[in-house]
Amino acid sequence: MTPAMRLIHMMKTGLLLLLTSLIALTALNAADAGIANPPTSGDIESVEHVGQLVRECTLPGHTRADDVVPRSANCIQISATRWLIVYATHGYRGVDDERSIIYQVRSDAPDGSVLKEGFLARSEMDWKEQGLPTPAEGSVYYKQLGHGVVFGVPKGALIGGKPAPHANLFVAKWRVSGRAIDVKTGFMPFEGVDRSIGQRVEWMQFRLNDREDDIEIVQPVAQLRQKGFEKGEAFCSADVKRMNQSFCQPVVANDDFTEWADANAFNESRVAALRYRFHPESHRYEWVETGPMLGGDPKRGFGEPSLVCLADGWIAAGRGATEIGWARAKDPFTAWSPPEFTQDPPGRVPLTVYRCADGVTRLFCNDIRVNSTRQIRNPLFCWDVDVEHGFATSNRREIFSVARGNLPIRPESHAKIDFPHLFPLHGRTQLVAHGVSMRAMNFPTERSPDIPIQNAAEKAAAGLYYSRITYRKAPPPVWQFAK
Repeated sequence: MTPAMRLIHMMKTGLLLLLTSLIALTALNAADAGIANPPTSGDIESVEHVGQLVRECTLPGHTRADDVVPRSANCIQISATRWLIVYATHGYRGVDDERSIIYQVRSDAPDGSVLKEGFLARSEMDWKEQGLPTPAEGSVYYKQLGHGVVFGVPKGALIGGKPAPHANLFVAKWRVSGRAIDVKTGFMPFEGVDRSIGQRVEWMQFRLNDREDDIEIVQPVAQLRQKGFEKGEAFCSADVKRMNQSFCQPVVANDDFTEWADANAFNESRVAALRYRFHPESHRYEWVETGPMLGGDPKRGFGEPSLVCLADGWIAAGRGATEIGWARAKDPFTAWSPPEFTQDPPGRVPLTVYRCADGVTRLFCNDIRVNSTRQIRNPLFCWDVDVEHGFATSNRREIFSVARGNLPIRPESHAKIDFPHLFPLHGRTQLVAHGVSMRAMNFPTERSPDIPIQNAAEKAAAGLYYSRITYRKAPPPVWQFAK
């Protein structure tokens, strides 16, 4: 080696040692400061878009010919080979034209063949109910139903190796509210309208029939009221006037699956957990407890909450005015930590948070920084959430976009890829269902004269879509069944 070559070699070695030292020093300083390494991507092998999960509802008054499409959905397993999807329908008469709650019994998988489709609850034109204010002249109230969720233990499931006494009993819930609609034009105004008219949550309970091709109602539709508050103005132990249903379905809250919990939104930007308990004598679930209130700052906001059960506690996440709100609890029915707010991503869009089958907590929502502020709901992403260190997000993955689906939606119509819902584990996969719609409607969009009237191609593209998350190895199944 010549002297010049030895000099170059020594310089390279020195630079390498210096770089190694800097990396080590940075890692040491980060550890001293309590900064964790970025969370890993868990066990996800792939995220692939599949297509439309439900192209159209087949029920009278809710087909595409009726100008109605599916919008959002949740799912549970209801036997060893049957799955139940609960979804809401949606129209184009104005912003948030929510309609009815529909169910599908599916065979073998969440996206398996449909054995039965039917109504859980129907929307209602000219809704009249005691206590509702008088609508404006020429208008009536339309009873909207949305945010359908469902929970329960599948038929034939074993818990601790023994048959579960509360198997094959399921609960469905949804939000109710009234919207004024012009009788002559069919227009449903949005700007300046009180959207909390008649707002509440309804529920029903049902079972899978013996043929496993349909459901049987065991408790008809009624207002959801806490035990002990069956009558009167107060519907629960909290000092609240109205309640809105979470997008996310309840999660198991004890070892024998007799208790479930979710978090609903209440007036004044407040959130609280609800506990549901199986009653062995009545063989029904009851709403037995309401946790302490979280949030309460209308300017900052904290709504549309997700409740997540971790190995050592609970977290709640909610949509804020410009941020995402987070809180922790050892027990959501005892006390919450003060809310923390994050801006990565910004929280101006509908969001859901789940603990996925690989144990990683993930956030599903849009990122308003990707497109212009008028295109804030396209694309749809998911992030890993570091629940131990400031709810930092990482590993952003695209779930779906207009470009990926090659959808014929004009930019000026402002596509909305939203309302993401994670379905239960099935083998190595979990499905993510989401809606595709637009800000463009059948009428000019209020305060947005640049948004055109929706066209036929865009309506054909709207509906309920889904993507598939595949894990590298199959996580343990949620349910065990007798052989």
